[in-house]
Amino acid sequence: MVGVNLGFIETLKSIFSKAIFRIFLALTLLTIVAAVLVLYFEGQRNPEEYRGIWDSVWWALVTVFTVGYGDIRPITTGGRLVGIFVMISGVTLVSLITATISSIFVARKIREDQGLESINYEDHIIICGWNAKAESIIETLFSLSKGRPPKVILVNELPEDEINSVLDRFRKQKVKFIRGDYTRNAPLERANIRDARTIILLPNLYEHAPSVADEKTLLATLNIKSGYPKKKVIAFIMVAENEVHVKRAKADEVIISDQFIDFLLAGDVVEPGLSNVISTLFSAKSDHRIATLAIPARYKGKTFKEVSEYFKTQHKFLVLGVVAEVESIGVGDFLSSDSSHLDAFIERKLKEAGRTLGEENKTVVNLNPADDYIIQENEKAVVLI
Repeated sequence: MVGVNLGFIETLKSIFSKAIFRIFLALTLLTIVAAVLVLYFEGQRNPEEYRGIWDSVWWALVTVFTVGYGDIRPITTGGRLVGIFVMISGVTLVSLITATISSIFVARKIREDQGLESINYEDHIIICGWNAKAESIIETLFSLSKGRPPKVILVNELPEDEINSVLDRFRKQKVKFIRGDYTRNAPLERANIRDARTIILLPNLYEHAPSVADEKTLLATLNIKSGYPKKKVIAFIMVAENEVHVKRAKADEVIISDQFIDFLLAGDVVEPGLSNVISTLFSAKSDHRIATLAIPARYKGKTFKEVSEYFKTQHKFLVLGVVAEVESIGVGDFLSSDSSHLDAFIERKLKEAGRTLGEENKTVVNLNPADDYIIQENEKAVVLI
């Protein structure tokens, strides 16, 4: 709501710029002068219609905006001459106001289409970078979010014809676009990163080699996490060796291209049909897939067996395990409070290794736990739908 209000205020500021303010001032002066003059000419000859200044102002406004109610009309020569002047001047001024306001909105629309206008989405997803998988990722994102489609903003430097084609494809989903280098703050701020839910970093393969694309992903992660440490960042990288660097940059999730291809190929040899099973589970078009669902509050503190029976009987879902995001204890919790030389040495070495003393969040997955496993407060169920 705050973002929408700020956008509305910015639009009003544009409308009431110096040029249009002068036009409104001229229109106000014209109305006042015309009302005084027509009252002077009509006050004695036509007192039943021009009973006071407010009747004259009403007539002037109706004449300026060419409404033509006809409830009040001048009958003297002087009053009619004032009317002619008001009609000609009013048409000119109203036309200027209409043209100025229209040009402001047209210019705003053009800037938005070019990716140069700020977008005031909230709780949205920002997708930075572009590659051959990007459109499929966006399509799958909407396919998996049937109940409540997410708001999506793209941040990249695609050529205008290519990005227009993408936006046309997802016009119903109201996907927006910001042009710029996502390793810099300005484009991300125009995408309202402050109120974003998640930032997805894709390797920019349309203009960079895989290793260089991973470097941009690393730089973007560092930039985002330094300014917005609480924002969830999902990084997609091309080279497995770069995973450790992106994780040190505090990416919440790291996806590696072709990460499971060796398992699928070898698994299909040892266990024929395994790749088809995996493909079915991870297809957005499949009737069955793996998902994480909130566990009802009344089952917190209950056993895994009870939770499994609940999902099986109530939803026909198979529970595979539980997942939780937990805070790991930081090394700083073990250091003394007197800043000894040993503590300073440990802190310095950790920083050199790309580590920090603070607490970090991490995702813990527990598949197929024992039936008597106790469900914790922050855990979700991993289910086969």
